[in-house]
Amino acid sequence: MKPPHDHQPPPRLMTISQAAERLGCSRANVYGLINDGELPVVSIGRSRGYRIDSQDIEAFIQRRKSQRDGGQTVPLPARPRLKHIKL
Repeated sequence: MKPPHDHQPPPRLMTISQAAERLGCSRANVYGLINDGELPVVSIGRSRGYRIDSQDIEAFIQRRKSQRDGGQTVPLPARPRLKHIKL
């Protein structure tokens, strides 16, 4: 019997939906990150779509963290505008 607090690591290859859930964003945002080259993908056949390596998700998170430099916060890069949202 497993204790209820036992945490399983994420699967090595994640679907777009799983990656979106892990990043706390929408699937459209994940596709935007893929299109911008921010997040690499693994192609799984013709009909199975893309998978994202969980290690790439972690590397992305580390790259996007703001860092403190001598007491000063280094600004995050400007967020790209999503093409499907019209303002």
